[in-house]
Amino acid sequence: MKKIIAFLIIGVLLSGALIGCKSDTTIVDNGEESLEQGEIEMKIDKEQKFVFSDNSAVIGLNPLLNTTAPDNGLHDIILETLVRRVADEDGGTIMEPAVAERWDISQDGTVYTFFIRENALWHDGVPVTAHDFVYTYQQMANPKVGSTNAWLFDGIIVNFGEALYDKGKKPEDIGVRAIDDRRVEFTLVKPYSYFLDLLNGARPVRQDKFEEWGSEYGSSMNHVVMNGPFIIESWDQNVQMTLVKNEKYWDADNVKLDKVVRKVITEPQVAVQALLAGEIDVVRAREPEHKMLMEREGNRFRTIETIVRAPEFYGFNAQNKYFKNPKIRLAFSLGFDREKYVNDIIDGAAVPLYSLMPPVMSVGETLYTNMVKGENEIIKHLQKQYTDPKALLIEGLIEEGFDPDPSKMEVRLATRGTSEFSKRSSEWMLQQWRENLGVTIIIDMMEWNIMWDRVGEGDYDISTAGWGPYYNDPNGLLSIYHPEIGYFDSAKSGWVGPDADRFKELLELASNTPDLDERAQLYLDAEKLLVGTGIISPTYTRVDTTYVADYAKDYIFNTHASVDYRKIYISGKK
Repeated sequence: MKKIIAFLIIGVLLSGALIGCKSDTTIVDNGEESLEQGEIEMKIDKEQKFVFSDNSAVIGLNPLLNTTAPDNGLHDIILETLVRRVADEDGGTIMEPAVAERWDISQDGTVYTFFIRENALWHDGVPVTAHDFVYTYQQMANPKVGSTNAWLFDGIIVNFGEALYDKGKKPEDIGVRAIDDRRVEFTLVKPYSYFLDLLNGARPVRQDKFEEWGSEYGSSMNHVVMNGPFIIESWDQNVQMTLVKNEKYWDADNVKLDKVVRKVITEPQVAVQALLAGEIDVVRAREPEHKMLMEREGNRFRTIETIVRAPEFYGFNAQNKYFKNPKIRLAFSLGFDREKYVNDIIDGAAVPLYSLMPPVMSVGETLYTNMVKGENEIIKHLQKQYTDPKALLIEGLIEEGFDPDPSKMEVRLATRGTSEFSKRSSEWMLQQWRENLGVTIIIDMMEWNIMWDRVGEGDYDISTAGWGPYYNDPNGLLSIYHPEIGYFDSAKSGWVGPDADRFKELLELASNTPDLDERAQLYLDAEKLLVGTGIISPTYTRVDTTYVADYAKDYIFNTHASVDYRKIYISGKK
């Protein structure tokens, strides 16, 4: 079996093993020689159809509101923003032109001017213009819209937060304007090295259709306009979505696939069998028995392994009668064995986390964990300080005036899904907390969207959570707990008071600090508040193993860049 190694060089010991890698990347080589265009045309199959599966359905097509991981993955294919982050063949990540053919940056780094391609069209033939992006950002900044990604641009684009939070500015006042039909200008509060990365968080909508369809925008394939390389041909919710090549796409001549099929397969075993039977062309296998099946197939499949940059963690409701006490939160955070969790529940296919940051996150070009000399592994330091988490729990209970017997506690854990994995992992955690803390928690099994609704309402004790950052910088993870503008703001996390205020201050200081070493230290200080007081409990980040059919060529991605479906082609499928 051909292997593509996708680990990053992190230069640190993880779980007793040295994982070798490269700073900005996950892909090294796909085992194929580069082909010139003419050679590809000679070797390309007549049927150019690529089929993949996901275990979750797409909720909606409105990029301002529907931003779950499944939604974002689909939007990557049907909607194109100004620039694109892609994995290169050498394993790095590059930013390349997309709808914008080029861009200029002012000398002080605060003004970006993007030049829209003259041949960029929506799928109905209407030209894509600078006004589309002005309108999109204005709608994101409109508090009446409730854009879920809007917080990303607060404090970044001039007047954006002031409009979003109704602080004396209107959406029309934000620092985004059309110079003419082909030029859109962004004015930033100050220079941000990751601004281009952020643009993926704002895929465009078109004013005439957004206003015509109103709340129905994105509710069906007939209520969305698309400008990406593929458009939706059919959509059977919870079953399958079929996409076809967008002939109006500006670079359609270089898109090789005619059709992309996205199946919903919730059971991993079924997905693996579908790949073996040739019904799908790629699968992410996590169970050892599934990997063994794939390994037996020899060179039928290529293997890609990646350390994922999206941490998994538990979030504690700091307004809960128990979890308002940091000692109680920390006791739960310290009350389980992360390495045992990885081995028992994920069969070793993960990196246990003692920091919010997976080992692939960087500050500038240098890995964060290297810059802070491993001091971000806060949980390890706390484990040395508090060797008996149950005693710490009892201290917290006494401080709050509760019965010091932990078995009398009533604590509920909200799961992020009802799959077998959610059930098994939650029951494992129940057993750990029972053994180490004397607590018997109640497991509330609930679907993904229901859990997020409960978190949004502050109606939970402990939630299973995770986050994939929109850009490669610690701020992309830390800022989700910004008390005012983060996704898990104070209303959701319940985190208020001096620590929350200081956390906010540290993030703002970091954003104003050009010195990367100083910035890394500020991030570390912020993480010590977030993780060190038990607002969250980081658990692990996955090491994913992806198997790709050998006939599916140029299927390339890494932890910082998603699959570029424009480049895939089928050659040699039997």
